[in-house]
Amino acid sequence: MNVEATAAAIAHELRQPLMAIVANADASLQFLKKAPPDLLQVNEALNDIVADGHRTSYALDGVRAMFRNVSERRERIDVNEISREVLRTMRVELNNHGITIESKLSSEMPPIQGNRGQLQQVIFNLAHNAVEAMGNTTGRSRVLRLITQREGRDRIVVRVQDTGPGIAPERLDEIFGAFMTAKPQGTGLGLFICRVIVERHGGELTAFSDGKSGALFQFSLPIKSADQATKQT
Repeated sequence: MNVEATAAAIAHELRQPLMAIVANADASLQFLKKAPPDLLQVNEALNDIVADGHRTSYALDGVRAMFRNVSERRERIDVNEISREVLRTMRVELNNHGITIESKLSSEMPPIQGNRGQLQQVIFNLAHNAVEAMGNTTGRSRVLRLITQREGRDRIVVRVQDTGPGIAPERLDEIFGAFMTAKPQGTGLGLFICRVIVERHGGELTAFSDGKSGALFQFSLPIKSADQATKQT
């Protein structure tokens, strides 16, 4: 990838967490202007700023993942935990868009080995894409479904589903390509980065849609370590 593509990837991945930081900082100022100041809301907004600061770092990890293998910072990851964190950091965005959350996080999910920040960024990107897809949805409820479950003995699955207009079936194979986008301000790198991260973890990212009743994005990951997965590929 050339310098222009790299710059586009960095800008794409940093835009959302930086916008969230600005929004929460502005909210904090407004809460402080109240009489008396709403310190509970200020504390909550500041915690979100800290979380979005960490997410900015994770976003950079995601960009770096395009050029090299999974970061050496591997650890035991609770996928349910990072899924909850994503939903928490997105709650303002979800409320502003009138989106209902339906989360079904399996209690039988085992920990996996991988890069926490990169995998959290994948879930966030898929959820944020779902929000954008439902931006103009009318005549039906706007619902974001986040599902985790164990699949067989050696894999876990994460599903992100929306109730937007869906994706034309003939486009499902091309949406993960670099610079493939239908968004006026998009770079076409978000899903590409997600797929790179998932595949570097020994997993698979796929999409399903009938082109009219929403889209489902699903990625599976091995329960074994990424090292073991790499050795067998």
